[in-house]
Amino acid sequence: MHKILRKTTMFIGLAAMALASPHGAWAAGKKIGIAAREITNDYNRGIIDGARKVLEAAGDSVVVTDAQTDPRKLNEDIENLINSHVDGIIVQLGNAQQLAPEVAKANAAHIPVVTTSVGALTPGAVTDIDGDDALMSALMSRALLSSINYKGDVYVFSVPGAPILETRKRILEAMVKDYPQVHLHDVPTQHDPAQVQSQMEDILTANPDPGSIAAVWGAYDLLTSGAVQAIRAAGRPEIKVASIDGDRVGFQMLMEKGSPFIATVVQDVPHIGELAGQAMIDALAGKKDFPATMYTDAYVATHDNAVAAAEKRWGPDVWQKIQLDPKAVAAQWPQTGQVVVVRPTLP
Repeated sequence: MHKILRKTTMFIGLAAMALASPHGAWAAGKKIGIAAREITNDYNRGIIDGARKVLEAAGDSVVVTDAQTDPRKLNEDIENLINSHVDGIIVQLGNAQQLAPEVAKANAAHIPVVTTSVGALTPGAVTDIDGDDALMSALMSRALLSSINYKGDVYVFSVPGAPILETRKRILEAMVKDYPQVHLHDVPTQHDPAQVQSQMEDILTANPDPGSIAAVWGAYDLLTSGAVQAIRAAGRPEIKVASIDGDRVGFQMLMEKGSPFIATVVQDVPHIGELAGQAMIDALAGKKDFPATMYTDAYVATHDNAVAAAEKRWGPDVWQKIQLDPKAVAAQWPQTGQVVVVRPTLP
């Protein structure tokens, strides 16, 4: 109840801030476009929902487009939003270089652009808002590497060309340089768990002996779920798996009996959207001095803090959503661990 009251108070406060902004007069009734590269998982939906709540609390309307993982369509969607005369655009995911021409077109039309999960400030954008991908990858990679005692063959599933995923993978590669007994195997893939499952099945077939595969590193939970499915079907629970996001599917994998999944890094996804919505309100009210990037908190969910971590991210009704019993989880893995929230320290 306290959490609900805090959130309600926050949104009322955000609306009040918008209506009485120190940066200029705010007229409710703005039309804001959210251009998403894809809407496939809880991460995507959480950002959109967070932004929508803040903007609608301020009296604005929101229109959402879905490029279905196609960067070219994302650019087309942004152009269509510009041509439809929206007052502001929030972009979810993408590449700063690829987005720059579209942001320039929006600027020419006096339409502010806020980006989320791009991983860098696009020239002309107000700000970029993310989880700290370098920090989250360090947390997840540490958990995975320690689970295999820093030795063995690790298969790395990521999507080439996705900037925040490239960052996550680079951090792993940098860490592994200190551990010569760890051998990384790059497995480029697409945003498709079914493709990952097929790729993992081939890897398992080529490496049938227990111990021949130490671990699987996945760039994000939904993507990694394909590898977990393949490992479970092959009866190879000795293989350790971890990824990032704290999606509901991530918690399901973490807490299901017999799952090889050992950790996910949970990020405050709704707050990414909330910050984006507030940045848009402030930009339209005349504010100019935004930081280039803003980051949200994160924490590691493992077997020994899974119940508290799941409820922190999703609330007490998470158990109906993921169809698991917290008492059964605690019976299998005593809940002795704490949820330790970390955040980047910025000047």
